[in-house]
Amino acid sequence: MSSFRILMFARYLPPEYSGAASQALLLARRLRERGHRIAFVSPAWTGVPRRYEVDGFEVTGVHINLRAVHQEFSVWRSLLAHLWERRREIDIVHGQGANYTQSIVGPVGRLLGKPSLVKASLANDDLSSLSGSRVAPIHRAFLGMIDAYVAISADLEEEFALRGLSTAKVRRIPNGVDMQRFHPATPEQKRQAAAALGLPPERAVALFVGVFDRRKRIEWLCERWISTQGFGTGMLLLAVGPTSRESYGAELRCKLEQWAAAYPTLLRIHPHVRDVVPYYQASDCFVFPSANEGLPNALLEAIASGLPAVATRVSGCNELVSDGVTGAAFEVDDAAGLAAALQAVQGDCGRRMGAAARLMVQAGFDIDIVAARYEALYAELMQRKRR
Repeated sequence: MSSFRILMFARYLPPEYSGAASQALLLARRLRERGHRIAFVSPAWTGVPRRYEVDGFEVTGVHINLRAVHQEFSVWRSLLAHLWERRREIDIVHGQGANYTQSIVGPVGRLLGKPSLVKASLANDDLSSLSGSRVAPIHRAFLGMIDAYVAISADLEEEFALRGLSTAKVRRIPNGVDMQRFHPATPEQKRQAAAALGLPPERAVALFVGVFDRRKRIEWLCERWISTQGFGTGMLLLAVGPTSRESYGAELRCKLEQWAAAYPTLLRIHPHVRDVVPYYQASDCFVFPSANEGLPNALLEAIASGLPAVATRVSGCNELVSDGVTGAAFEVDDAAGLAAALQAVQGDCGRRMGAAARLMVQAGFDIDIVAARYEALYAELMQRKRR
């Protein structure tokens, strides 16, 4: 397999939190181990363009006019200037998102003579501006110049077709998970992790990991957990994640922390940390009430860690949680359904579901498998470009 020089364009990168960025970095690390060279470009959300490193990767934060109504124009100009300067050091342009702003990789790739691809990360979001939007013609034209579209779920694969995009360009490649890093904990590892996190000994823990925002439905979950005394499970709910960038983010986090202080035997709120492994090791099940997804990293990590998962019947989650087989499912905002799902994953039944789910993820979502599929796609695009 040839070695490729890949430029990844991401909307957010550390220090800004993003699930899509976490997935991009995971893929980049594995591709680097396989001999490829990866660099990143992202808008400089601090307002100051700069070059820095994340996990040993060069990151160029390009200029963005934060005061402009159309911030994308400044990003596009800066991106084009950067890529033109580096054009002899790049083989492929890989957009970590298929939204309007990131679809610029299509015309930029054409101008530079480089193959391009984009990955759609969130159902009914990345491609939503293609319908009933003033930017729809531009977004559609830019996407038309892109050589390949990556759909991480069946729903997103279908959405590309429903939005009128070429199905011949679609490749189904899921998000991946590091099966070596995330694995079932031994009883001793579980005890040590719980102690290190300050969790009460011998108390069963239901874990949520994700951004504290409205889409993830974390406020709904915490409120119902308190009002039902943990849905009768006796478990402590431990919620871990960053504050949303949305205007309500700080207020929502403050509310959740106040609830946790008032009901410490039912709810704990912890900040986002880069190393979430101890949280999975200390927990007994995973709860994910999100209203919309692509293919969630946290759910993949929980399953890889051997936890029985309870998740909503939404895009991406449907592919990981088969009700009664690899976990338990419920409808969005359905408290009775969540209660039943939590009961279903208790005891031996939950352990069997967790084991079955891990085998399923290992067979199709291991990051080594995902990286190999991207390698094959890169090779296909490069070969096509040479013709």
